[in-house]
Amino acid sequence: MFKELMQKIINKKYEELNYDKRNKNNIFWKVTEFEANAIGQIGEEFIREIFKKFNLRFDESKKNTRDEYDILLDSGIKIEVKTARKGKKHDTFQFNGINPRYTPDFIILVGILENDLLYRILSKSKISYVHRGRKFIVDLETTKKQLVKMNPNNEVNFKLTLNKKELENINNFENELKSVLEKRLFKSKL
Repeated sequence: MFKELMQKIINKKYEELNYDKRNKNNIFWKVTEFEANAIGQIGEEFIREIFKKFNLRFDESKKNTRDEYDILLDSGIKIEVKTARKGKKHDTFQFNGINPRYTPDFIILVGILENDLLYRILSKSKISYVHRGRKFIVDLETTKKQLVKMNPNNEVNFKLTLNKKELENINNFENELKSVLEKRLFKSKL
């Protein structure tokens, strides 16, 4: 009796949330079932594998996810990877756990939809602290976004919410990544 009642309630909620209408033909539909940590691990592994395909050499032994960056390229460039899936109600992505005091050179944001991938390469230099408003701002060139505290008293971890239009189609990733890295390496040689 108890299990049947719980099953009935779960099934009702499942239908209320339209989980029963998921299109299992979408290539990434399973991502909707994963918790946030798993999403982050998927994104980081994805970027590592992409870097290997692009012959970008990096320290493959670094697996500490509680560090200031996720990937250290042989060139010395530090990269943090943040991954989010599209929200269930809105076309937005909430990238969690951004610490603006950390020192990666770039933050690669990976947005996963049920049938597509989006990204944005964000230079750490685009994050600034505005003393007057006591807040961190991210300059996206076309707009500015505030980093929001993950919890009211949390001064360490912030989140950045972007909509689909503020991310790029993954097909542009290789060209943009090469351009960004070349510019960074050129600057460091000056």
